[in-house]
Amino acid sequence: MSKRFLFYTTLKKPLGDLRGGIILVTSMVLFAISIAAQQGWTKISSLKQNDQPATINAVFYDGDNLWLVGADGLVMRSTDDGRNFNEVDVGVKEGLNDVFARKDRIWIVGDGGLIVSSTDKGKSFSKTTYDANRKGLSVPQDKTLDLYSVEFESNDEGYIVGDEGLIIHTTDGGRNWLFQASGTKAQLFHLSFLKDEGWIVGTGGMILHTNDGGQSWYPQRSGVDVDLNRVFFINDKVGLVTGDKGTLLRTDSAGSIWQKVETGIQEPLFGISFLDKKTGWVVGYQGRVIRTYDAGLHWVDQVSNTTIDLFSVSFRDNHGFAIGRDGVVMRYFEKR
Repeated sequence: MSKRFLFYTTLKKPLGDLRGGIILVTSMVLFAISIAAQQGWTKISSLKQNDQPATINAVFYDGDNLWLVGADGLVMRSTDDGRNFNEVDVGVKEGLNDVFARKDRIWIVGDGGLIVSSTDKGKSFSKTTYDANRKGLSVPQDKTLDLYSVEFESNDEGYIVGDEGLIIHTTDGGRNWLFQASGTKAQLFHLSFLKDEGWIVGTGGMILHTNDGGQSWYPQRSGVDVDLNRVFFINDKVGLVTGDKGTLLRTDSAGSIWQKVETGIQEPLFGISFLDKKTGWVVGYQGRVIRTYDAGLHWVDQVSNTTIDLFSVSFRDNHGFAIGRDGVVMRYFEKR
């Protein structure tokens, strides 16, 4: 896993072949949470796993379900806007790094090439393991590649990125994954797709772009050499990238030119989420939350009511959620 994400527990883990198997979801621990009906950011929970502060790596909110994933196979779900969380047993102990949900389907990726998915709203899950050695990536036989980010454009077509420049693509909902040549050995942390056009970011200022569904990938000049952590495109021209040392990049030319947005921030920036074409949030270390009202041209600080490092954020409708170190879950609400 990535040396960049200090909330991950280790750096690298092994990887195997694609193997399927149904794992029944069991309802585990119920966390009762009281949520104040106030506007702004509120800490709603400090979740635990095995009586220790949980390590949560990613959050995804679709307006109905709130999914959290993290270390030691942690999967948690809330169906009531974070008032209660149920721990879901998907039968794995590997670190889980990202989650993406679309209608009835959920996909989760993690260490050692692990891919966990559901087609029935999380009632049951299957797991597979991507074997890079058999798919054209030259890595030692005893080495496996961690997967960091997953995104689906439809119920059938999706992408995953990870270690050693790994990009894989599916057109059948994840039953089969095909290798795509990235032309780099950088760790690839995150991706953003709009139909056939996509962007990926990673270590050393790496930005990759495709306009043909990943048949060919080309580097774009980011103008920085720090690690880039998240990418989000509002439309096919305007996109944002977050990174270390307070790096925030913006393009209005599909990435032909990337420009630094001056925020005065020095701490790493991570999660990014937009509510509409104009309104978005970025979260980072020391409880940093910044907000834009003009599609990322300008950003203002928001009071987050926490100094905990924040790693991931997800918005829908008029509220959203951010997760951070020590199992912290933050909720944002405003009247619109």
